[in-house]
Amino acid sequence: MKFSKNILLSMMLCLGLTACGSMDDLYLWRDEKPEPCPRITVLRNASELTKFKDGPGRDLIDVLFEAKITNVLSACEYDVDYDTRAGSIHTQVAPVISALRGAANGTRSAEMTYFVAMVDQNKKILQKNTFPLKLAFPGNLTQNEVRDEPISLTIVTDGSKDGSDFEVYVGFQLTREEMAYNERLKQR
Repeated sequence: MKFSKNILLSMMLCLGLTACGSMDDLYLWRDEKPEPCPRITVLRNASELTKFKDGPGRDLIDVLFEAKITNVLSACEYDVDYDTRAGSIHTQVAPVISALRGAANGTRSAEMTYFVAMVDQNKKILQKNTFPLKLAFPGNLTQNEVRDEPISLTIVTDGSKDGSDFEVYVGFQLTREEMAYNERLKQR
């Protein structure tokens, strides 16, 4: 009986020491911080779009569709030399856009263009591209949401900067009239 208690006590002690080693490994892993990704910002004044049919009317019955960027999914990956920190930072963004079909929409679709721009700390545009998007309203749907394909952006760094030194702007490519309409809505 005494022999089995000693074996049991020894096993528990070994198990406890093994667990301590595992916990140390876990804490070391936790201390490693992930590499910072560029901040993603949906521009407030370009996050919504109301498209009207051709002509002077700007009432509810003249609306083709209303769209809004509701989210942007993103990820980044570093391909750098970990001694010098020089290399590339690859970022992917995928906007999520929701649209509501308007009374004047007979095509059951909405066509829009959005942009993705990479800026540095001084807000200097390093990259900017526009992307057309067609969203359908099949059947009886009056609203729909789509996540567009991921867009890849690459930052080349000499090691003096990381992802936190950059920002990605996402918004609709608006005409002056569409921008003015958004401003009037915000003032109400």
